[in-house]
Amino acid sequence: MASSHDSAYKQLFAHPEMVRDLLAGFAPFPWVRQLDVSAFERVNASYVSEVGQQRHDDMVWRLKLGGDWIYVYLLLEFQSHSERWMALRMQVYVGLLLQDLVKRHQLTVQGMLPPVLPLVLYSGDQPWRAAIALSSLMLSPPEGLQDLQPEQKYLLIDQNSYQPGILAEQTNLVAAIFRLQRWRSTEDILDVITKLAAWLKHGKNATLRTSLSHWIVACLKRQRVDADIPMVDDLLEVKAMYNQKFKTFEEEWEYEAVEKGRLQGRLQGRIQGRIEADRERLLFLLNNRFPDVPVAAQQRITAASASELDGWFKRFLRVNTLEELFKPD
Repeated sequence: MASSHDSAYKQLFAHPEMVRDLLAGFAPFPWVRQLDVSAFERVNASYVSEVGQQRHDDMVWRLKLGGDWIYVYLLLEFQSHSERWMALRMQVYVGLLLQDLVKRHQLTVQGMLPPVLPLVLYSGDQPWRAAIALSSLMLSPPEGLQDLQPEQKYLLIDQNSYQPGILAEQTNLVAAIFRLQRWRSTEDILDVITKLAAWLKHGKNATLRTSLSHWIVACLKRQRVDADIPMVDDLLEVKAMYNQKFKTFEEEWEYEAVEKGRLQGRLQGRIQGRIEADRERLLFLLNNRFPDVPVAAQQRITAASASELDGWFKRFLRVNTLEELFKPD
């Protein structure tokens, strides 16, 4: 059963503003940044295949680009590990979606199937290791069969692969919630809540403000399961409530870590764990972008400091070669 935090997180993406910011901030397609919220429309995601298979839990949006609709198949993953067969699952999901569109005669004006953007939003702590392309899961076919194999791919957005500093620079709702899930201090939490309240101060965003408030409270409860945190419906109430409990939380944390050495050890272990995860993410990205990453480059990454990794992540999308990535500023 999904936790209240997971359910609240998924509910965030029932709002077109969130889906728009997810694509505008994290999808590598220039055209998505030109889309207005009014271009997004959520559609039915409950359908049955020819053999009776049903889908009910997925989230499907369509967006208007010019005069045509593009379907965004948004699959929210809340697992703590990557799913090896995700490319195969996505092939099935997309097939069911398109089959349902044919049944309901929702084709383009030319009588064709619309394009689909299959997207996996991953929130696990460990780097995503599953294949992005279905072909990577299949044995190489005999000569002549290459063009007859399925070629399904999906877009992966791994929220923990983005550096907090880069996220903080964006005026983007999704970047803000990514930050909130990787907070390092109480100041981080209050900064994010303050920005969200300012961005969504207009009355037309009331339902989204409520959804965000519920999700933030669920986050706080997950961090402090025993804390008495009431459910509130407004971001400013969340901020006021957190400000009120701030000192209590700090005192409780200090009490639990009376031995300073133990507290420092935990902190260092947590920081080292984050650095190791960042090293693995960078190696994963490089191996997917550049063939045959040299051993020397891999060794350099596995020995890199947090500041070095941060610099390489910032340069990753701007460089064309490994040499450019490692070139000193």
